[in-house]
Amino acid sequence: MSDLANVFMSNLKLRGLKMVSTVYHIGPHAKSFTYESGLQGKFEQFLKDFDIAKYIDKDETVPLKIHLGGKGAFRTIRPQFVKQVVQAVKNIPAKPFVTDSVRIPAYEYLEVAKEAGYNHLTLDAPVVIADGMYGKDSLKSRAGELLGDVYIASALYEAKSMVVLTHVKGHIQAVLGGAIKNISMGGVSNESHHGDWHEGRGKMHFLMGDIMEWDEDRCILCYDCMKVCPAECITFPDNIYTVDKDKCWRCGRCARVCPEDAIHVPVTHEKFMKAIAEGANAVASTFEPNRVIYISFLTEMQPECDCMPVAENPVVQDQGILISDDPVAIDTATLDILSNVDTLGGSRAEGIKKKDGWDIFSLLHQKDGRLQVIEAEKLGLGTMNYKIEKIG
Repeated sequence: MSDLANVFMSNLKLRGLKMVSTVYHIGPHAKSFTYESGLQGKFEQFLKDFDIAKYIDKDETVPLKIHLGGKGAFRTIRPQFVKQVVQAVKNIPAKPFVTDSVRIPAYEYLEVAKEAGYNHLTLDAPVVIADGMYGKDSLKSRAGELLGDVYIASALYEAKSMVVLTHVKGHIQAVLGGAIKNISMGGVSNESHHGDWHEGRGKMHFLMGDIMEWDEDRCILCYDCMKVCPAECITFPDNIYTVDKDKCWRCGRCARVCPEDAIHVPVTHEKFMKAIAEGANAVASTFEPNRVIYISFLTEMQPECDCMPVAENPVVQDQGILISDDPVAIDTATLDILSNVDTLGGSRAEGIKKKDGWDIFSLLHQKDGRLQVIEAEKLGLGTMNYKIEKIG
């Protein structure tokens, strides 16, 4: 066995991971017009049968990590499913809370969450911002050779166990918005508690430069970048794209919304995917082995991230729910499922032809989404070797 393989095997053993991981798949179809045969009913029964208590201690306070969405993004996980997980954790009994790190200013983010149905009354659990009202309540964790040290939202860092609830979707840079991206970009804070973006999430986007690059000749002065900026740091004095470097989070959202490709984030796809994996590693490494459960909802899968202020038509039919304790396995299974489905008419994926080994999001964004799981596997986050156990 090679030295690299030995390191990989050691990493897997250190994390308590198996060489073949189990991924449970709850199918989307109902066999009859009864609650029990529908997706919600099957998920409820699975949570009753699944030994969730082996991951979570009695009376423990447990974060349910979720993406709360953006204003106008209404294809996030349905609150009914989140409440089912809340109840399953309470039945241990333990104390769940629903959380995400700052993506827009925390006060506004909680308002958006409330509008989407994520609040204490609907979920029967508190909804809190993982890195505090100012996005700086965070602690340092080692990510990897590319990112070095980054700061992790304290509500995740201090937790002993975690349930990661992921709405699967596309992403213009990461290609797949799956479990790995959820804990990476959603677990690493925008900046450290010192206020330095170099130690936060923005570092993933800006490994090769300090600020966005602007192509004046391509810019049509639509100001979409300015409207979408969560830090309100973009202005156009004398029609010149100007960024307040001290306020900028380096989230790259302005580049993603530009209709003319006039704004560029200085990072290659390969480095960005490695950075995503390292960010996930920084979060996962704060937990002991067998302490994190990943639940991915392959429902209403739109082409872009839920942080955008829009919702687009799903690109494929719903594929159900996946559950695993291995983030690499669950994302690999997601990619495999999305490599064997037909696209939906009226979506951005309409007319895209299948290609062996390529999932729909990789074809749509013309980038290899599988690099994300490959890099994560190298870090020992899990294994791409998995077996599916079908439920219903």
